[in-house]
Amino acid sequence: MGAFIFPIKIAIILFPVLAILILLPFLVVQYHRYGSVIFWRAVVIYTFIFYLLCAYFLVILPLPAREEVAKLTTQRFNLVPFMALQEWIKTTVFVPTQPGTWLASLKQPSFIQPFFNVILTLPFGVYLRYYFRQPLRKIILWGFVLSLFFEITQLSGLYGIYPRPYRLFDVDDLILNTTGALIGGILAPFFVKAFPTRNQMDNASYIKSRQVSLLRRLTAYLFDYIITGTVVEILLGLTGNAILAKNTFLSWVVSTSVVFILIPILTRGQTLGKKIVKIRIVKADGELATRWQLFFRQILLFGVGATSLIGANRMIEEVLSKMHQSQGNIVLLIVSLIAALFVVLNVLWEIIIRENRFFYDVWAKTTQISVIKEK
Repeated sequence: MGAFIFPIKIAIILFPVLAILILLPFLVVQYHRYGSVIFWRAVVIYTFIFYLLCAYFLVILPLPAREEVAKLTTQRFNLVPFMALQEWIKTTVFVPTQPGTWLASLKQPSFIQPFFNVILTLPFGVYLRYYFRQPLRKIILWGFVLSLFFEITQLSGLYGIYPRPYRLFDVDDLILNTTGALIGGILAPFFVKAFPTRNQMDNASYIKSRQVSLLRRLTAYLFDYIITGTVVEILLGLTGNAILAKNTFLSWVVSTSVVFILIPILTRGQTLGKKIVKIRIVKADGELATRWQLFFRQILLFGVGATSLIGANRMIEEVLSKMHQSQGNIVLLIVSLIAALFVVLNVLWEIIIRENRFFYDVWAKTTQISVIKEK
């Protein structure tokens, strides 16, 4: 039993890191496809990923020392089907005419190992039938593909890390894993009756998508800032402009102007991130915003909002850390703190009342709407 518990413990330890790494891609895909994120869909997808992580670790762990593997002379693969069944009949106490031996034979290693291979992929079949809505024939195919991936991982010595396989490539494992996925697919309708169907999740998502949530806007911003902003800065570096390459603030101003000001003006209200999560900046009445409104809005957002926060941080550092306490610096500190306090209080207020119209939208007379179309 310890051989099964150890890989699951490792999966539990590593899963939070993996969950954080895939959070932004998960949000981007959900908002692009459905316009919202609902709790139950997140539970299903994240548990599916956790299951795959556990299954993979159960296949490869524990990892032996490379030197020990190099000394192995055991069989590398078995291509004869149903050897596991023959082994169980030969090595257990099972006697068909004696019912008393049936239960005892199920407790012996030659049964437990094949049974584990069936159980390993049974949840895979459940997820495929329940969430991904795959028919049984495709569940058989995907179960075989998953099992083949596991077996190739073993046969390749963990992709060449080891000089030879440290576990047996077994055609019986392919048969048992595929059977497990099929059984999961057959049992799925009985397992999930207490849970919402995929259609119910989709309908709930489309209804929720009519409101542009703060998380949806934040997802668009993070996509623009991390991905698009990084690309723009790389392009700036490739131009060979020494001033932009050395001046971090100036580079930020240029990339921000391109990503958050120029692109929305050219596209009439969408950054690349907003286009992906399917939201658009429009007038307060829902009509297309003018270019002047878009320009004014973005200048307020970054020229007043972001700059006030950056400026307050810089002045705190100058006056309180570096002790550059000139009269001018103190005045700038007070002004920047007032501006930053206004921005923070505005954000907190909008989070509380959930109208999501921050000061820059109010002053520019704009709002954000969902442009996703229900399927």
